[in-house]
Formats: sequence, structure tokens, C-alpha cells
Amino acid sequence: MNNMGIPVSRWVDGVLEDKTKIEQNDNIRAMFYWGHAVNSQTRGPEMKKAMAKLDMMVIVDPYPTHAAVMNDRTDGIYLLPATTQFETTGSVTASNRSLQWRDKVVEPLFESKPDHEIMYLLSQKLGISEQLFKNIEIKGNEPVIEDITREFNKVCGLSVIQVKALSA
Repeated sequence: MNNMGIPVSRWVDGVLEDKTKIEQNDNIRAMFYWGHAVNSQTRGPEMKKAMAKLDMMVIVDPYPTHAAVMNDRTDGIYLLPATTQFETTGSVTASNRSLQWRDKVVEPLFESKPDHEIMYLLSQKLGISEQLFKNIEIKGNEPVIEDITREFNKVCGLSVIQVKALSA
């Protein structure tokens, strides 16, 4: 845990590079893609080679992304359907650091789940949910989004009420 990491844009090196040349104890063996990261990275042929070498790939997105389709894997790949922005409630932060509150417009389709519920369910399976969600109320399998927003907005000093008011 105390070894230096690598930037996300160089994850390919963490998979393909000889492990004696990286700061980690071993090569990266699993990748968890949440969003469209692969679409914004270069080195496509090397990336495809790295994807083939992984033991496991998990892709969380409402739609199949480049990560889901650019590999030739037939096993060890998991597609977790996330909700769209219309199927969940919560705050969003844009790249310009503006905040916005969004309300759910429609119920989630099929088996899709909001990101925070997927995180909670995964943390339960990994045995870290109590620590990860210790200040967050859980209703069913879904963390209360206002509690999550309150938790990470402590840094900037904005309350959930203020974020909602700014978005009205």
C-alpha cells in the first residue's frame, strides 16, 4: 500500500511492463472501468494487448463503451449496467467545478443501478462497506444520496440544501 502508484493514463504499463521495472509488487491484474476513460487514452494497440493479459475487467456504464468492445475477451469480463443521469438523483460536478443537483426523471431500466448503489454492493462483497459508508444512511441497498453529498461537500462548505438551491 505504500508503493508509488502510476497515473491512470499509464495503466497499460502497469500490466505489460516487466514487474522489476515498476514500483508495484506485481503487475496490474484487474481493471475496473467506470465511465469512458479508455476513450480518452492513446496507445490503442498496446491497450488491447494489456486488456488480453488481465485476469479480470469490470466495466460500469449505461452503455457499452470502448473498453467493452475493443477487447477480444470471452471470459473474465463483467459489464455492470449503471443508470443514466435521468434515472438517478444527486449532485454532479462539471470540469469547471460547478455544482448541480439533478432529480430522477424516470425509474431505472432493466437491471441498471445508480453508481452509489453499485459502489455499496461491491463494498459489501469486499467487506469494506461499514468503513466506506460509516457516515451514510443505507435504505435497502442504496446509500442516501444526500448523506453522500454532505460527506464530500464538507471540504467546500456547501450543504445539500445550498447545492439544490443553486440548481433551482
